Amino acid sequence: MPYNGYSTMRKNVVILIRNAMPYDFGGGERVPVFIAREAKKDDSLAPIVFSRSKMLLEFAAANSVKNRKTWWWSRQNWSGARVALLPAYLIWQIILFFYYVVLFIQYRPSTVHVQSKDDFIAATFAARLLRAQVIWSDHADLKHIFKNHRIWYKNPIGKMVYLAAHLIERIVVVSKEDERLISESIPSGTVRDKMKVVYNGAFDTYKPMKKYDKFTFISTGRLVTDKGIGELIDAYMLFSEEIEGTELHFLGDGPEKELFQKRAASNNSIIFLGYQQNPLDYVNKSHVFLLPTYHEGFSLALVEACMLSMPIIATDIGGNPEIIKDRETGLLVDVKDAVGLYRAMVELYNDEKLRDKLSMNARNEYVAKFNFETIIREEFINFYKGKA
Repeated sequence: MPYNGYSTMRKNVVILIRNAMPYDFGGGERVPVFIAREAKKDDSLAPIVFSRSKMLLEFAAANSVKNRKTWWWSRQNWSGARVALLPAYLIWQIILFFYYVVLFIQYRPSTVHVQSKDDFIAATFAARLLRAQVIWSDHADLKHIFKNHRIWYKNPIGKMVYLAAHLIERIVVVSKEDERLISESIPSGTVRDKMKVVYNGAFDTYKPMKKYDKFTFISTGRLVTDKGIGELIDAYMLFSEEIEGTELHFLGDGPEKELFQKRAASNNSIIFLGYQQNPLDYVNKSHVFLLPTYHEGFSLALVEACMLSMPIIATDIGGNPEIIKDRETGLLVDVKDAVGLYRAMVELYNDEKLRDKLSMNARNEYVAKFNFETIIREEFINFYKGKA
């Protein structure tokens, strides 16, 4: 008997939940759509994406993935003095719990795949009440959520997330570095044993494209300080004083966009392209990809740059070294080091042989480790079908 567009005789409903700030739409926000797009090819699975994010829902619709707009509270920082508002947060979690119970009764999922902070608590308890299996995907949040977990009077929300973690089947973490950092914050035993490193990947859409006429550096992602945007602007300012006829493109949006535009206003070669529906086309036409972030779990943008056979400059932080091997598949520089970025940019601009070597090796690394179609089939779909 059909319901919600699915047949109960044939389909195991998989609900993928992902929420984020309105301006956040990077690799982590696209992952549930990519997983759902592949999962629906399996005749036994019926995936649907739940989110409050307008951009994520539009992206799901553009990929012909079933989706539903759901509730989410954009207040996410409850540290410091804000801990006094904890009663309001508890009330919110209770409301969200009952909201998810109603939705899960309607959709009757066999699996709930949670990928965002608030939902780790409410969605997990609701799913387990209705006997659905639960998997979490951590997009570099849990290392912060579990911080100070062992100190009894600190981090009450982290303690609630830790309690919920005992009810689930699997915690997928995106890098070995994140697994290490999470493990440092929680006791050995049940929750640690649930963790498994599964790298994010990219679908192989590579087709060589004609490069821009001007030598172009490109960086994608949120326009916020922690992404190293300021250092990259400063580095390019130094670079363009020495070398003319190039451009630096920023692809994406964020709350500090105007601040960075003002910082770069004196240089007409720095171009802010804003959010684009098909960012990989812009990356593919550029000459060098940059990721100068201060911290990173596991960057889908880096994997996509490898897939596109790009020469890459990235900061030596978080999961980046698990993707980029210095001077083999890209160049790694120190965090917050504008001069280091500048020197790497000059080196790649001047050394075509090095660019060719890095781009070829990056592409080979992608093929060997980061094809997302293979990762989804061997990891997530097997889990949804009870085989992992």
